[in-house]
Formats: sequence, structure tokens, C-alpha cells
Amino acid sequence: MTNEYDDIGDFDGTVRTATAEDAAPIERLWDGFASILAAYDDRFELEADGKERWQSYFTNNLVDSSRGDVLVVERGGEIVATLEVRVVGGHPVFKFGQHGYAYGHYVDEAHRGEGIGTALLEAAERWFAEKGLPFWRIDVLHGESEAGVYEEYGMRPMETVYEKEL
Repeated sequence: MTNEYDDIGDFDGTVRTATAEDAAPIERLWDGFASILAAYDDRFELEADGKERWQSYFTNNLVDSSRGDVLVVERGGEIVATLEVRVVGGHPVFKFGQHGYAYGHYVDEAHRGEGIGTALLEAAERWFAEKGLPFWRIDVLHGESEAGVYEEYGMRPMETVYEKEL
């Protein structure tokens, strides 16, 4: 089932949930996102069968799932942006119940600065609210120059993750 978020965003295009037929254009965007991750840290470089595993994950775990979806922005018949949304959480010790998590927020370079990224955040928030979740999160790479969009959207940083290689 595809949901359209026609009333989101002030741009020429549509925000909607992805279908299995969207796999190829989403994979093109995912390649762009993965290259940013790999440039940040070479541990994000794809395994030899990474694309095939992504394809299987997309088709079998996200399309028409009650716990996840991929949101896309389509303009003129072309998918130009994507964001994965998932229901995660529940903790055996803490009062940390289910919540939303967004991954892979990516807008094609040719379409940045047009409000598309913000429209995806709005659609994600609505998707999470429809699931009755109390909050949601998104990870942003440390030092990411585009991170300001999240604070402008009204989100606030909650954690800083530090890492040390052994």
C-alpha cells in the first residue's frame, strides 16, 4: 500500500511511500548516501554482495512492512530523495519504549536546497505519529555540513557518540 503525503512540502513533487518497483531508483540514491558514509569512514565501504543484500532487505523487510517503510520524493516521474523509517525499541530495563528511527536521509545533489529534505522529515514525523510512537531519532555524521536542517526542523541533539579504535 502506498501512502501519499500530498500536503507536505512547498515544492513541485510528491512525497510517498516506496513500492517494490522503486528499488532501482532508490538504489541509485542509496549509492550516493553510501559513498558519503564511505568517505567519512572506510568501514562503511560495501561488502562484495552489499547491493544484493540491500535489494533483498528493501524488498523483504521494508516494502509493505508494519515496522518500516522507505519514503521517497518523486518529481517529474523521477525519485530524487529518500528516507527510511522504522519502528524500533523497547528496552528490558529502561523506560525506553518503542520509538521511531530514520535512516539514510538523502536528497540528490541536483535537488538540494529546495525544501525536499524538510518535506521528508515532515513525512517521517507523520509516519511515526500514525504508528502512535512517542518520539523518533535520526543519526547524523559528526561534522556533517547539512546537519543544520534538523535543528531548523525543531529537533535537538540528544547524544554524541565517541569511538576509539583498539
